Amino acid sequence: MASGRTRDINELRAGLERWLQAAPEQVPHADGRQLKIADLHHATSGLANETVLIDLVGPHQGLAIRLPPLEPSFATYDLSTQAAVQNALAGAGIPAPAPSICVHDLQWIGVPFLAMPRLQGRIPGPAPLFDRWIMGASPEEQRRLHDGLIELLALLHSIDVSSLDLPKEIPGPDLPAALEFWSNYIEWAGDGQPLPALTQAMSWCRSRYPSVAPSQNMPALVWGDPRLGNLVCTDDFWVSGVLDWELAAVGPPEMDLGWYFGLDAMMEELFGRRVPGFPERSEALALYESRSGRTVRDLEWHEIFALTRAVAINDRQQRVAAASGTRYVGGAPAVDPSSDPLANVLLARIEATG
Repeated sequence: MASGRTRDINELRAGLERWLQAAPEQVPHADGRQLKIADLHHATSGLANETVLIDLVGPHQGLAIRLPPLEPSFATYDLSTQAAVQNALAGAGIPAPAPSICVHDLQWIGVPFLAMPRLQGRIPGPAPLFDRWIMGASPEEQRRLHDGLIELLALLHSIDVSSLDLPKEIPGPDLPAALEFWSNYIEWAGDGQPLPALTQAMSWCRSRYPSVAPSQNMPALVWGDPRLGNLVCTDDFWVSGVLDWELAAVGPPEMDLGWYFGLDAMMEELFGRRVPGFPERSEALALYESRSGRTVRDLEWHEIFALTRAVAINDRQQRVAAASGTRYVGGAPAVDPSSDPLANVLLARIEATG
């Protein structure tokens, strides 16, 4: 995936080396020891953030450094909230990278940054159908990976939100507020000229707002971007880590389920096939409900709302890539609303609801 412009890697190395030497008490797992960089490079994917991976000299766990992107996918980028969410989740048994800290001192690299342990393992690509590791696996291994994600969501949504030390800045749990946020996002992301498909989709979401019984709508901490490409996995296809919590919120767990199943259905519609070992939706939902103890409701609405959010982010990132002269994997290096395949799938999904 094209990642737009990134900061000069040599300047980042110099600044981060100074930070490691001067402020070892801030470094995750450093125990106050001064550390040295053996290797440092940008992660190969991602437009919503800029991530630098650090290997350290000696038998030390590496670091991942997350920076605000030079071309933003979101109007604001709250690193402190991301750090707090990851630390809270790690304390509750979710394998998020922790301890995570937000360094606000600008003297090191000129911007605040999030520092966390670098989790070791395989990270699947953004599209499972085109990931060689996944497609080269046996159906049993593919199923293990898929079920690992579903069981992770069930575990996440089973955590009592009141038991988590979450920052007050985290969004939720009000769905109308989420609709308002994403309406504003669509306007901002489209530079005042949003895709007509997104305007139509938001209108549909407002007109078909779900009515959920309070007993079935216990809020959960939702991941916001549940997909295989945000997992760290062992070589034998077990989930060992969970990444990218910038869209975390408190809300109905169907927000996560709508995102995962909605994007999965979109990929199947676009490419006409799916990963052979992945179960059918009904089977995956049954696994989720049995593990979480929740009954899934209004999933169609949440899928369309999720697809609206995903297309809006994709549209923004296409614009970012076009502005930086790079090619974005989701489309051509210029925004062409009339031929956006994701927007077309979204509109077809809405039309099918009648």
